[in-house]
Amino acid sequence: MVRSERRRGDVRVSLFVSAALLLLTDLLLGAWRPGGLRLPSHFSGDYLRSYALEHAAGPGLVVLGDSEMWGYGVAAAASPVAQLERTLGRPVDNLTYEAETPINEDFVLRLLLAHGIRPRAVIVEINSASFNETAVEYDRLNAALAEVALPALLEPFDAGRLDDAQRTHVPTPGERLDRFVAAHWRLYGRRVDLHQALFGDADLAGALFARVHPLLQPNDATGSGRYAAMYDLTPLDRDNVDFAYAGHLFAMLAKHRIPGIVLLPPVNHALLHRYVDNAAYDANRRRVARLAQASGLAVLDLDRLLPSQDFIDNTHLNAAGGDRLARAIAPHVAPYLDVLQ
Repeated sequence: MVRSERRRGDVRVSLFVSAALLLLTDLLLGAWRPGGLRLPSHFSGDYLRSYALEHAAGPGLVVLGDSEMWGYGVAAAASPVAQLERTLGRPVDNLTYEAETPINEDFVLRLLLAHGIRPRAVIVEINSASFNETAVEYDRLNAALAEVALPALLEPFDAGRLDDAQRTHVPTPGERLDRFVAAHWRLYGRRVDLHQALFGDADLAGALFARVHPLLQPNDATGSGRYAAMYDLTPLDRDNVDFAYAGHLFAMLAKHRIPGIVLLPPVNHALLHRYVDNAAYDANRRRVARLAQASGLAVLDLDRLLPSQDFIDNTHLNAAGGDRLARAIAPHVAPYLDVLQ
């Protein structure tokens, strides 16, 4: 009898300690304010919202862009945005992430505006590859962004453009339960972020894929064969979803009187010569430039700024390339931030 009572007492103590630890963990996660120089490569919707609202809370310079500005392949401190911040000597709000296409940039700006955040100026990186209709991200939002933006930020404009599976998706009972638990149990809701903070991208499957995938790609003597399908040179018009969203984003900046600089970023022309050194590629860049200028935005065309040695691959820059890109951008944004050069 005594032993049985002692066991019950031990169970009660264990349950109490477990509940207390879970509560303490949730309180600590509630106080956790996402920091760092950039978003991690994987993040939850809650983390994205917290990061975006925390980093863009003041009237500063916001950068929207994809993995080139995010700094794929280099440490966060060597990313072009981090180097731009050091060059300017002023905070720069880095809201870039991998595969942040114009449709995603549009919704990130909507998210900021919906929370009363009006940046002093915005740099919008527009990568020519983002207009490729065969790309997975062509008409879809990043899953974490969709989690916090849909359906609250939908507009009539999105009908027929944003992927129907996301736009009209009705959560299943299981998804509703998942969201409910995530909203009330931060440890569950932030599980992706905790894994990323503790282990980064270090998982066996990811490591093997990173090593094996390049070996499986079709190649040629220059190593550029894998990029053959990346650039769709069909003339851009409003039928292209990302071109339409770029126009919507530019018009939104103009409507809210937010100065914008549309950056056409460097690409590795030595590697991509057979795909991008032609009249169709240049004509599409001019179409993007005219679209931005029609909304009163400045255009900074740095497509041919850097030599091949400043690249890791087709578009991603090494630390030296990021530094040169930052120094090329800085004089154009400094006037918006009252920075003396």
